[in-house]
Amino acid sequence: MAEVLPAGDKIRDYDSRVDPDAPKSVAQEEAEKRRKSHSLLRYFSIIQIHVITLVFTLASSGLVPLEDLAFVAFTTLYLAFMNATIFKPVTKGPPPNVMAGSNWVQKYALFAAGVGLVAPSSYVLGSFVHGDQRALKATAPHLFLLGCQILTENVTFRNNRVSLPTRALVPIFYNVRRLFTIVEWVKVDFHKGASESMGMHGADPAGPISPHHWILMGRYLAIANLIVWAFNLFFFLIPVFLPRTFRKHYELDASASKTKAKDADFDNATSTDF
Repeated sequence: MAEVLPAGDKIRDYDSRVDPDAPKSVAQEEAEKRRKSHSLLRYFSIIQIHVITLVFTLASSGLVPLEDLAFVAFTTLYLAFMNATIFKPVTKGPPPNVMAGSNWVQKYALFAAGVGLVAPSSYVLGSFVHGDQRALKATAPHLFLLGCQILTENVTFRNNRVSLPTRALVPIFYNVRRLFTIVEWVKVDFHKGASESMGMHGADPAGPISPHHWILMGRYLAIANLIVWAFNLFFFLIPVFLPRTFRKHYELDASASKTKAKDADFDNATSTDF
């Protein structure tokens, strides 16, 4: 964390890139940004612990089909192959954030996480309490895949050796697969009767949530996820995020090629002087 000293002194910067000769106002702004960044990382570490627990619990419970487990394994290997052969990193440092400066992206991501992760997690817990086995089996694949997506994105977006196109493929691959699981979730909840929704674990049908309201809650949540993730794929990832990512990747590639060419010309000129 950058430490701002009194006026006239320089900035002691231990792990940041603040210019020691920068004005005090700039130093304070950078220090505040980094303070918020560290707070945000601590916040997300809690979420990641929850996601890891959720993924392993669902995977070991038998609620996740084998094809979804195989999808995660194949996708991980395929992304590693693409990153090592086709879409190699073109910079030694961290690739830029192609959506930098877009505050609405962060708000949209939080909204999508609420609809796609927090609400379904609560619904799964409620399904277990109410003994709604069909809801558990219908919701678990989506939650498992979303958890794997979050963990994979966390690894790829923080690893400098992962290229921009490889990073972009992670949410697209997982979003496409999850749409199929959400469609199945919608079908199950719209064909489920009240007798299948309550009472297996002794829940009182006359309690705070009636079987009718529980079914409606599941349907609304399934439809909301179908709308959000269909919009995310067809109106954000494909038309906005993917083109920006590839454009920035090839811009960096062209810039790196020009730099290598200039260095090669300079080396040739230097060698001919002797």
